[in-house]
Amino acid sequence: MSPAHLPDDALLELLEMIEADLDDESPEVLAAFLERALELGALDALAIPTIMKKGRPGVRIELLCRDAEAGALEALVLRETSTLGFRRRTVERVALERREESVEVEGHRIRVKVALWEGRALKAKPELEDCRAVARTSGRPLREVLEQARAAARALVDG
Repeated sequence: MSPAHLPDDALLELLEMIEADLDDESPEVLAAFLERALELGALDALAIPTIMKKGRPGVRIELLCRDAEAGALEALVLRETSTLGFRRRTVERVALERREESVEVEGHRIRVKVALWEGRALKAKPELEDCRAVARTSGRPLREVLEQARAAARALVDG
């Protein structure tokens, strides 16, 4: 059940947060790590700049996942980063219900995530990877494809 200020169709889910602080990892390794974490089922994968002890610059990595994927992601953290350990905690996530629709740009289908508030379309966002594919295929700049896709997606939102 959602709190009173949220719509009844908001989704409350218990998830796992795996995090570690790194002060000696290269940006290239971090980028590859985050990509691999998403492939292994992380719902979100972040690298957040931070200041560590003794004033050293560092990065906090955060992986949000379901319990079923936590073991593989914990192993990934230990195998593929410089950390010797991590923190894991259960967190609550509240998310709007969503559905997938599509729009057409340059004769290509682009998937659109539509977020719902009490059954009505509140906002819509085109899938970046679909827009990138259209830009490559059509030879148009990604920025232009995104603008066109966003305009088409706005038509899916209940006014």
